[in-house]
Amino acid sequence: MTIKALYPTINSTLNLDFANTKTLGPLVTFTRASSATYIDSARTLQTAATDVPRFDHNPTTGESLGLLVEEQRTNLLLNTATLSTQSVTVTAVAHTLSFYGSGTVTLSGASTAGPAVGSGAFPARTTLTFTPSAGTLTLTVTGSVTSAQLEAGAFPTSYIPTTTAAVTRSAAVASITGANFSSWYRQDEGTVFADVVSAPNNTIAQLAADISDAPGNERIFIRRSGAGLLGVAVIDGGVTQADVGAGPVISGGARYATAASYRLNSINLATNGQIGTEDTTATIPTPDRMFIGQNFASTQQAGGTIKRLTFWPQRLPNSTLQAITL
Repeated sequence: MTIKALYPTINSTLNLDFANTKTLGPLVTFTRASSATYIDSARTLQTAATDVPRFDHNPTTGESLGLLVEEQRTNLLLNTATLSTQSVTVTAVAHTLSFYGSGTVTLSGASTAGPAVGSGAFPARTTLTFTPSAGTLTLTVTGSVTSAQLEAGAFPTSYIPTTTAAVTRSAAVASITGANFSSWYRQDEGTVFADVVSAPNNTIAQLAADISDAPGNERIFIRRSGAGLLGVAVIDGGVTQADVGAGPVISGGARYATAASYRLNSINLATNGQIGTEDTTATIPTPDRMFIGQNFASTQQAGGTIKRLTFWPQRLPNSTLQAITL
């Protein structure tokens, strides 16, 4: 039997092909309370205005990567277009320094990690993640250092330009609610497919999709753990009914395809063609919305891009889950 013969024979009721259409479509609501940068198809840095979604591209190849969903971050550095030596106040949490250029940034004071040695002009982005002590961090710059960023977080995010003050990029929130949700979702059974490019160097949990209610008591969500493992969790009445993992470890910046199916006493997940162990004792929740690339509380953004999200109103067979994620 060919792989194609295992593909779904029923039509999907939702198909958000962000990478190809570069639009949200009529069902998705999107907010972000600030402007933000992204890479366009010509591999050029662009700025999206407040509440305008970003459809990002690979800075080396120009490949369309889909909808970029990131958490709130602040660039602590000043005058980042061409960085000069400066000191900033930091806390004792993970920070990430990133920049383009062939210069060097040497840390002193609150941290002596590094130094960060530039690997060249765009798109060669140099990154250094470290945990300082609370206090003053001095960054000594030699050579060419451009588009520099220092942010609290364990992985780098899109560039946040600054001049004379630190700048915060707000979190992106993408969701489908109300009649826009009920028009395609089936409560008793279904399959969710996600094609995702994970955040570079990301070592924290990411959400590809969270079908939920507002309190988070009724949920079916697909996540990549901080260790890079893919899983689907089902919560009904605030009680975890299933938590199924499948597939290889997905490193930061890597692409993965995953599909989760649900029905009473039948939950499973496939990632990159590998199937999980079916949970046969789960009840099914009654969610009323979907959050794209984040959890219901908008506290776990994908940090990467969502290329495609598709829903079939049927618990597809395990062999089909494998086939559509190859």
